Amino acid sequence: MKKILILYFSGAGATKKVAECMHARLSQHCEAELFSVESKDMPSMDGYDSLIIGTPTHHAAPAKSIMNYLNTMPRLIQKAPVFIFNTRGLYALNTNRILAKQLRKKNMITIMDRAYRSPASDGSLIAPFVKRFFAFEKGLEKKINRDCAHFLALLNKDASRGYIPRFRFGSIFNAPNKAAGQLVTAKIYLHKDKCVKCHQCIHQCAHKIVSTDHDGYPLIASQGCENCYRCIHHCPKAALSLSKRRAPKKLLRYSGRAHVLDSPPIEYVE
Repeated sequence: MKKILILYFSGAGATKKVAECMHARLSQHCEAELFSVESKDMPSMDGYDSLIIGTPTHHAAPAKSIMNYLNTMPRLIQKAPVFIFNTRGLYALNTNRILAKQLRKKNMITIMDRAYRSPASDGSLIAPFVKRFFAFEKGLEKKINRDCAHFLALLNKDASRGYIPRFRFGSIFNAPNKAAGQLVTAKIYLHKDKCVKCHQCIHQCAHKIVSTDHDGYPLIASQGCENCYRCIHHCPKAALSLSKRRAPKKLLRYSGRAHVLDSPPIEYVE
């Protein structure tokens, strides 16, 4: 029986949701294990026949958290076939290509890659009137099921050479936007009238850049932030925002069965 590791980083939760859906599907046919790169009990990747690596798309590139994790991990002893995927609000462009190149350095060979349109953690805050920023693409569960079946079929063939996803020429026109997004960190504002000092933003931050002031209110440092906006979407009182004047009216909140993607992850905030 094949042993597969599903490894992911997720900001607001879309990538985690897709990874959970894959885990539910693959567990019916093989031994599949699911871990976030933030897990403290991460197993050795050398103990698996193959891997699935998932990342959100941040400014047409993989999330910094997953790239940092791959940079620090040791090179695998033996080649491992990999299925990589990204979740995107609008365009993924060269996200999978960048990720595949980094994986190859670690002896992980991409044999399959996909991009799934998902709720946008940034777009849903900047343009909450755009419905597509709050929903997964139609038929995504069926698409994931087909992709998982195809991946299992590939594992039974000789796919040791793998490939690097082709260069997306649209990235040339998107270069200024990408550079601006990576160089400029959006300021996250606190609305003290809503904050109850629960410190969920401190516990949720992947980079541990949230501290407290002398009154116990959160302080979010711009340096080190990768703009995943998990702190905003996971705040139980909607006390954090990209707007200095107003708190968000809608947030991405994922609930229900772990592997179900058919209901929009939206919560209206009073």
